[in-house]
Amino acid sequence: MIKMTERAAQEVKSIVTGKSLPESTILRVEASPVEGKNELKLTLKLDTNEPETDDVVEATDGTRLAVDETVAQALGDLQLDFREDSGNFIFERVESTA
Repeated sequence: MIKMTERAAQEVKSIVTGKSLPESTILRVEASPVEGKNELKLTLKLDTNEPETDDVVEATDGTRLAVDETVAQALGDLQLDFREDSGNFIFERVESTA
């Protein structure tokens, strides 16, 4: 599953507020195949609709992140963070401690 850091959640809140979107706005992760490669391109978008019934939803610091259940399983454990130095959201693989 994709989890969001508190820093990423705060940035999403800031964007939602700056765009005057409802507080219930979710951050949606979408995936599409990269042509000719065995990779997925991940896209983030703000969604003012409620999550779909087949979404996996994680909440961090009052911000909700939604991803389709099938996509979540394919991606495995990822963390979404925000880097202030670059102004970008980044996905990082979460290393298992087992």
